[in-house]
Amino acid sequence: MNPVTPNSSSEPAEDRSIYTLIETETIPDHADHWGKEHFIPVAQADWRVLMTNLVSEAGLSHDRFEEFSALLDTLIHMRSYHNNAKLSENYSHLDPDCINQRLNCLDSFSHDACGKTVSKQLDQIMVRANYQKLNRADLIEALKNASEFGMQMDVNFSAFRRLAVYVRGNVVGKRVHRRPLNFYRREEVDVPLYQRLVISFQMTAEACDGDDLHHECLYIKSFKNIPKHDIDMLLPGTKVKMTLADRSKIVLPTLSGLAILIVRLFFVVSMGIYAFASLMFTTTGYAAKSIFGYLRTKDKYQHHLTKNLYYQNLGNNAGVLQQLQNEAEIQDIQECLLGYTMLLLKHPCGATARELDLSAETFIEETVEFPVDFEADDALKKLVELNLVNGDRTRRFVAVPLTDGIKQLQICFRTLINSYSQIFKDEPIAAQDSVTR
Repeated sequence: MNPVTPNSSSEPAEDRSIYTLIETETIPDHADHWGKEHFIPVAQADWRVLMTNLVSEAGLSHDRFEEFSALLDTLIHMRSYHNNAKLSENYSHLDPDCINQRLNCLDSFSHDACGKTVSKQLDQIMVRANYQKLNRADLIEALKNASEFGMQMDVNFSAFRRLAVYVRGNVVGKRVHRRPLNFYRREEVDVPLYQRLVISFQMTAEACDGDDLHHECLYIKSFKNIPKHDIDMLLPGTKVKMTLADRSKIVLPTLSGLAILIVRLFFVVSMGIYAFASLMFTTTGYAAKSIFGYLRTKDKYQHHLTKNLYYQNLGNNAGVLQQLQNEAEIQDIQECLLGYTMLLLKHPCGATARELDLSAETFIEETVEFPVDFEADDALKKLVELNLVNGDRTRRFVAVPLTDGIKQLQICFRTLINSYSQIFKDEPIAAQDSVTR
């Protein structure tokens, strides 16, 4: 399955007219991908079965590899636990939904410093979960295009103390709409989507005046299946911006009415004050009708947007944070399993990072039928830390045998548990005294 580029000539032109009536939006079961993916898009349980079957077909023990996978899964979870707990603790100071009162409250300066710390920790989580962070240029590019809902949006970036947008899953969805120019017949067009989109932001104090948002809080929101050019609609404080065509619907009828009024003034003076007032009322009413017609159209599309976002929202704040931490662990486990298995089976005499990268990406593409960027350097770094892979001066890496790999993971477990025991080694007497009391 070949990736599809959003700006390619093969993609149908998208009608962004305000007169377009959008009906449905779907993602086909085997959707094309308009960009190269950066994560392993397979469920954790299925990926583990896939790796185990590969090892079994190569003549190695199915049960031993199952044991290896279980140890690796649990060890990565334990190694991530304290970092995740520290992030969750820091975020509890900034969580707008937290119902547990913190005893040590932060002042305004501390909220800003804590927000900066949490944002850096969140960046690290998103890198592990293989999300791509959009830069300011990407966001501005999205603002240049009219939204799929037919409305230009205006975003005030100065209202944000910090803002980050992360995306994952570049697929081509299908959108069905009707246009007057096509006599309202159903039309299907391709729409580049992000399967997952996460936004974190902290507002300035000035931007929160009279709003439900609080500048002390860091907001984290997660969405699914968001069109590439509709990111601006998810940001707080966005306003619908009238296009030149929209303004002309109000200004032109009003000016034409005034012009007619001026011309007829010379003919209505002799008809009396009542005829003159009637003409003024008619012209004013026509202008008001044009204005309210635009407002009704804007409200209709805002309602359509709100309804769609209700179903596309996946979570908020602490709930999103926990889900991202889980996704990061899953990607770590899958990358380690794939890297170790490829070295064990495809490169028993060792391979460079480039060779491992090529083997892993070829295997993933054969499995999911679209290209995925595998970060071999990151996987090798984790495997070397766990002593599952040995490297030499020529930068070639060799996987340890499966039995030795299990032993190394068991050693890592004992080392991790002993590090916990070391922290409390001087506290048994104090603990005993507290129990006695």
